[in-house]
Amino acid sequence: MTVIEYILDGLEAELALERELGLRIVECDRSLLVSETADAAPRPARPTLSPSASAPRHADHEVPRTPAPIAAPAPVRSGAPAHPFVFVHHAPLSAAGSEMIAKITVALGATAESAPVVTAPPLPVARVYVVLGALALKRWFPGRTAGPGQWLQGDGGEMILVTYSPEFFLRYKVVTPAVDKLKHEMWNSLKEMKRRLQK
Repeated sequence: MTVIEYILDGLEAELALERELGLRIVECDRSLLVSETADAAPRPARPTLSPSASAPRHADHEVPRTPAPIAAPAPVRSGAPAHPFVFVHHAPLSAAGSEMIAKITVALGATAESAPVVTAPPLPVARVYVVLGALALKRWFPGRTAGPGQWLQGDGGEMILVTYSPEFFLRYKVVTPAVDKLKHEMWNSLKEMKRRLQK
């Protein structure tokens, strides 16, 4: 890998992170990069971005990420928690995403049966819902907002921890220091969740 490729991989990772966090929605197009030489023909004009493409997203200026709306889930059932915690995601995980969650589950001292990944209603009763990504938060707890590592309280008193989707990390071919830092933040918030459950 050349230095330029390493820098571009890092730039693309940072832009993807900022898109995931809703800070900006721009992309890096490597095809626009050409080497400068003395006898090179003039470069074609770069495409311009509309103001909405680089502006932060707000609730009243939301850019849709999926072509079809996601159905609202069934409400949380009442009763004693059947699980200490469950992971909730907006869609089925890829094989690599499932493997990542399986490793996290084992590291937290749980099993797939005691801490399942829920992608479709009904939502099982649990003490903590670990929300994997912004789309999962929007689907399962509409109207709630929180960033990764933040806690919310559900309508039934249950705790909700928002963190990153494993699919987010799997987008990166090269793990940059910024991505590695986010992985550590995710792991620290999950360890905090386990400490809260032990109280």
